[in-house]
Amino acid sequence: MIAMAMVIAVLIFSILASGKVALAQAQSVTNMPDSMGLRIWDVNSSTTDDRNIYTIMGKVFNNDTVPFNGVRVSATLYDNDDQILVERSAYSSPSGVQPGMNATFEINVFGTVMEGGINAITNFTMQVTGDRQELLFQ
Repeated sequence: MIAMAMVIAVLIFSILASGKVALAQAQSVTNMPDSMGLRIWDVNSSTTDDRNIYTIMGKVFNNDTVPFNGVRVSATLYDNDDQILVERSAYSSPSGVQPGMNATFEINVFGTVMEGGINAITNFTMQVTGDRQELLFQ
């Protein structure tokens, strides 16, 4: 019992010491159809201890048979009244995603760019776009 309490205490300390706080926000993701395209998954959001930077991170999966270049993930953040606070986007890393592969993304939003700061965010929606590289045969 004491060992379990110590493990829990160490986990809590490591989370608090990381300088980021996980947030449980409502979110909506717009993906291409399952049979073709890019899919966003494994999305998390967090903020720094001083609540000045809000970060949304996750992965993009290429569920197609051809590569996508210029893969861009966009997020729209809303307040409690479903009013848009800010829209931001970022390219995946790498920005080109091969078939069957993942790429990560991270979108950072500074609290100073929205009225009410980070505390005003209640939910966000996301979408992904990219240039599908068609295979041309002659």
